[in-house]
Formats: sequence, structure tokens, C-alpha cells
Amino acid sequence: MRNNTTFKTFLANGSVGQFAQTLNNSTTITNVAGGLVRNGGFAENFITANPQFANVTLNGNPSNSTYHSFQLQLTKRLSHGFQNSFAYTWSRTMGENDNDSALNYLNDRNRSTMKALLGFHRTNDFRSNGTYELPFGPNRLFLKSAPGWVTRIVERWQLGGIFSFSSGAPLTITGATSTLNQFTAGTPMIVGNFPKSIGSVTEQPGGVVNYFAGLTQIQDPAVSGVTTSQTLQSSFSNFAIADANGKPLLINPVPGALGNLGLRWIEGPKTVNLDMNLVKRVKITEGKEFEMRMDAINILNHPLFASPTLNIDSTSFGRITTAAGARTFVLNARVNF
Repeated sequence: MRNNTTFKTFLANGSVGQFAQTLNNSTTITNVAGGLVRNGGFAENFITANPQFANVTLNGNPSNSTYHSFQLQLTKRLSHGFQNSFAYTWSRTMGENDNDSALNYLNDRNRSTMKALLGFHRTNDFRSNGTYELPFGPNRLFLKSAPGWVTRIVERWQLGGIFSFSSGAPLTITGATSTLNQFTAGTPMIVGNFPKSIGSVTEQPGGVVNYFAGLTQIQDPAVSGVTTSQTLQSSFSNFAIADANGKPLLINPVPGALGNLGLRWIEGPKTVNLDMNLVKRVKITEGKEFEMRMDAINILNHPLFASPTLNIDSTSFGRITTAAGARTFVLNARVNF
């Protein structure tokens, strides 16, 4: 098997789950799925309990989730042309699954390994919106006695805004090897100082955006335990994450073990956004008015960064390659009646 290209990388990287799954389904040599297992003198259900089924799904509600929060809301009612609403939420949302879809447990015999922050959890969330009618024109602070044509120009201008700030989404750092079962969503082993607050967006020369500035990617130290027989060690492709001094912080778990780094261990990039608008209304008759409006979406032109690559065995680990939030202006006009 060390000579076989199908199994060589699995063996070199200690990917037990993928090795077993491929061995169980492979038609190599025998031209029959599972033929290698039978030819080895093992029962057909030696690897998979019920090999006649491609998938087995259990429908039930064994999971649970919890949500706790502190919520504060302040409202300034309309007076003197100004109104505003402010809301703040501090919360913690924990559970096993973000939605009602199927869930593949990392360890079927210990479902608690999936208990973590949920994907829609946000530690801090600020929201504010308001409008302000500019103080120009009749019965206002400025130009209240101006000629009629002037007041028609300066009156009934309204400025509005919506501000939002939110903590980043919780993210799971993963490895590429399936050390316990066929699923590759396992986390690495933490062997150094890797705090929850370690991530921050850092823009580097050449347009590169890195979320883990100062960390480096090195060959996983486990390479020393891979045999050189049949050049197996040359197929080793696992990486580890190290600090600026080259000391390993995150490594791949050994075969047969799950990583000890928690699911959704860190928070992703924060989101900050400010939308504003400027409205001018001109009265035409008692029941009709003309309205011009300009909306400025993300007026600060602040990029909304996507999540970084989180697989420690990927050469793009820590890179953020996409962002949204380009500033946009929209002009429109209408008649209200």
C-alpha cells in the first residue's frame, strides 16, 4: 500500500478516516468494492458497520442550544427635527448545529465535542439610525425670514443615517487530515500560545490581506515519524502553524485522535458600516410634493472582509482573498401624493 498512489498520501499524512473509507470502497485489484477487505480475510463490516448502505441518517432532536444576552435600547423621539434610535446587544449563543440540516459528528460516541459557539453568534452588536431636518427655512433657526424663492430652496432638507458595528463570526480552524473518521472538519492540536484574540486584518504590500500577521507555516513535525520505505515520507504534505520564532503553535492530530483546539475558537473580521441619505422635499400643492433623494451606501468605503482561509494545511492559510462593501451612490426622484 505504500507503493500504491491511491493510499500513499493517506498513509504518509496519517489520514486514518480517508484511508479506511477508501479501503472499504476501493475496487483496486479485485474490481469489486470492498474486495480488498474480503481478500484480507476480514468481514465485510470490519470497517463500516452496515456496508450495504451508502449513508445512514438518524432523524431526531438530540441536540440543544442556549442563548443569553444583555440588550439595551435608547430612543430619542422626534423633536426639533431630530430623532434617533440606538440598540446594543451583548450575547452568547452556543449549540451543536447552526440550522436544522444534517450534522456529521466528529465523534459519534461523544456528541459533546460539537458543542461550541454557533455560526450566527456575535459577541457585540451596535445599531443606530436617525434623521435630522436641517434648520433652514420658515420657523427654523436659520434663514427663517429669507425671500420666498430662497426658502423654497433651503427648506425641508433632511439628513439620515444608519450605523452598524458587529463582532466577527466565530470561525473554526481545521486541518486537512481525517485522523479519526472520514470527515475532515477536525481541529488541530494546540501546542503553544494561540489566544482567541489572535486574529486581526492586516493589509500588506502587494494587495495581500493577512488575518494572522506574524505567524508562519512550517512543515508539520510529525514528518520525522513517517517511514522512508517506498519513499513514503516524500508524500508527506501536512503543515503546522508557528510563531515568528518558528515555535509550533498548531499541529495536526496524530492518527486516531481529534484535535484539542475548540470549534469556532476565534472571531473573524469585524463589520463596520455607515449608510447615509440626503432628502429634499418641495411642496407642489396641498396634497402633492416632489422629492429628490441621494443614498450613500457604505459612505466610509470601509471594506467588509470575508473570512480567511482556515485550513492549516493550505498554503493560503490566514489569507483573506475576498471583500465586499464598495461605496455606492443612488439618486432618485419621485412625486408623493
